[in-house]
Amino acid sequence: MSAKDVVAKMASGLLPGGQDVLFADIEVTLARIVREGGRKRPPARALTATVIVVGKPDRLIAAAEALEQLGEAGGVRSILISEGEHTAPVARVTDNAIAISGLSPRYLNNAVAALRLSSLPAVVWWRGGSVEALDDLADLADRLVLDTDDTDAVWARADTLFEHTALTDLRWTALTRWRACLAHLYDLPQVSSHSGEIRSLTIEARDVASARLYAGWLRSRLKWGAEVAIEIRPVTTKGPTPLKRVLLEGGAVSIVLEAHPARGCLEASAGRGSGADEWSRIVPLGDGSLASLIGEELGVRTRDLAFEAALVAAREIQA
Repeated sequence: MSAKDVVAKMASGLLPGGQDVLFADIEVTLARIVREGGRKRPPARALTATVIVVGKPDRLIAAAEALEQLGEAGGVRSILISEGEHTAPVARVTDNAIAISGLSPRYLNNAVAALRLSSLPAVVWWRGGSVEALDDLADLADRLVLDTDDTDAVWARADTLFEHTALTDLRWTALTRWRACLAHLYDLPQVSSHSGEIRSLTIEARDVASARLYAGWLRSRLKWGAEVAIEIRPVTTKGPTPLKRVLLEGGAVSIVLEAHPARGCLEASAGRGSGADEWSRIVPLGDGSLASLIGEELGVRTRDLAFEAALVAAREIQA
């Protein structure tokens, strides 16, 4: 099997119902598919955004499935790109999606510039690849969503990326309920009056990078210095959330947040001593699926300054 055949096979795995076309023929083919399809079914939902996903082939498949679920509720043009050595790879298209496999990283921004819809917001969903390409992509994106295991290499470029686009990380989205639950608890006068006494933070996490980001959020928002010790304990058990348990201790107060997957909830409690059960808040864990997380991000348009501060702080925290 030739290299070109391998690329085509990868693209067909992303969009099994699509057809192969040359890059120059993508827009013409899309228009024809929509025109012919309109005779057979009701008009498609109006598009609301262009979502460009960059990553390894296996991670693109999961992203394509998530975007397909979103397509049933709100229209997006999906552009799925995996990196390789090809300068003009064959593309595969459906009525609202484009898959390009094996594209050379130096042509990535040119492909995105040509295929995005200039009249719609452009969201780049970064699932891995050559981090050097991020700067050029950021100039083309209204929003850049990070979603990669190689967090340190990407997070190190954050200061530059902040200047070009609204940057976020899908881990931040997955931590929304954890952040909200603790914030609601801090609204209690009995807790907030002792917030300055916290001297240690311990996080049991299934995803260490998420734990660092959560700790960075607390450090940046509460203005913690070296007086607050931070410990991250990796756990191997699987679960629906990136964190398993969070414990804040110091002075007269102890705060505990813990996920209870069997009950489908996240519980936060605070009290005096290790019991931490005098005041509590319980929230549902919610839908932590990939489609739900990226769908939430597509509804955001502005910069998130709290995330930016949390990310800067997280880079200094080691597991």
